Amino acid sequence: MDAELEKTLTDRVTQLQGAHRLPSLTVAVARHDVVLAAAATGFADVEHGILASRDSVYRIGSITKTFTAAMALRLVGERRLDLDAPVGHYLSGSSFGQVPLRMLLAHCGGLQREVPVDMWESMRGPSEPELREAFTRVDMVAEPGQRWQYSNLGYAAIGAVIEHITGRRCAELISETLLAPLGLSRTTWTPPPDAVVGYRIDPFIDAYHREPVMDMAAAAAIGQLWSTPTDLLRWGNALIGAEPDVVPTSVVDAMHTLQVMVDTKTWTQGWGLGLILDRRTDHILAGHLGGMPGFHAALATDRESGIVVAACTNATRGITLSDLVADIADQATAAHPPVAPAWKPAPPCPEEIREILGRWWSEADEHVFSWRHDGLHAHLASDPDNSDSRFITEAPDRYRAVEGRYRGERLTVIHTAAGTELRWATYPFTRSPR
Repeated sequence: MDAELEKTLTDRVTQLQGAHRLPSLTVAVARHDVVLAAAATGFADVEHGILASRDSVYRIGSITKTFTAAMALRLVGERRLDLDAPVGHYLSGSSFGQVPLRMLLAHCGGLQREVPVDMWESMRGPSEPELREAFTRVDMVAEPGQRWQYSNLGYAAIGAVIEHITGRRCAELISETLLAPLGLSRTTWTPPPDAVVGYRIDPFIDAYHREPVMDMAAAAAIGQLWSTPTDLLRWGNALIGAEPDVVPTSVVDAMHTLQVMVDTKTWTQGWGLGLILDRRTDHILAGHLGGMPGFHAALATDRESGIVVAACTNATRGITLSDLVADIADQATAAHPPVAPAWKPAPPCPEEIREILGRWWSEADEHVFSWRHDGLHAHLASDPDNSDSRFITEAPDRYRAVEGRYRGERLTVIHTAAGTELRWATYPFTRSPR
């Protein structure tokens, strides 16, 4: 634990809980799955005087969508699901069958926000037949890909697609594939007996009113989960790549890859495949928010520093947790900056690579090719910190950039009577400036 950070966090959480009249507020911070600080104040159950803690079970609402997205992307990695296939390829009869699944994950498919049923009036989620019928009468509020438009309906459709191709309940798959392997034993689809009670703050009287507990039924993929701040820290750690056997690196990369800008004026917020991407001064925070009657939750992660912050409250409205977790993440990152990886000696360099090491020029830019512990690298001599690329070998004299500048482009070694040249992204590289 970081005693200084813990005291600062406790003071802030106590101040905010009182200032915003929240029944309870719980915040926890970790770095690489090691808890740095946690603070909880207020009541998990006002009527019975039960205090909140970092292990109290809150409803996390739309943070559920990060699990749904990760599950879908695992199926993409298994080649059971095609991100660029239209919904109609999997769900027949829907009125939005032309929309690619990728756009549903990024909330830019143009679908209306909510499932067209009386869910938010009756506080009862749709049955499976009701959900499938609702898919046949969806309003399009924008052209697919035209703009960002948050859509619970889109994630209900993703859940239905997962169930269609696997023949299993989406909730069961997530529990079996993500929750159990990560040890998220307090993350469940139904509230446990000791779950935190959700409240609405009375605007005119210092009092709280119980909110109803909604079962989202067939639409569970959009916001049914309950969890603890401690479990959310562990999930956030998986989302930044620390559990590749459960959340593969390809899934983490996809979730962090920008798909659409939310803030089109200052470009400070975008959306990946299941994650909000917030641009801070010099880095990106990724995460999600969750709101349900009686609850509000937020998760923020910093992939570079390994910092994860989770916050939960049992009030429908009253505080903006997104700002809180972002500020705390930045504070924790400043106190615990990323540690440069330890130097490792390189394995023996293959002879065919040894001959291309050193300095090369292309378009008057000097490049340096080097052999390191993880393979062949190249960088601009003028900007080594921001231009580094790593290659894999595809065939003799053929390599592919898998990280950094010109990522995805092929590097080819050309042997001629005049000497050796390189072609990278088709650009010629020579041993001397031309």
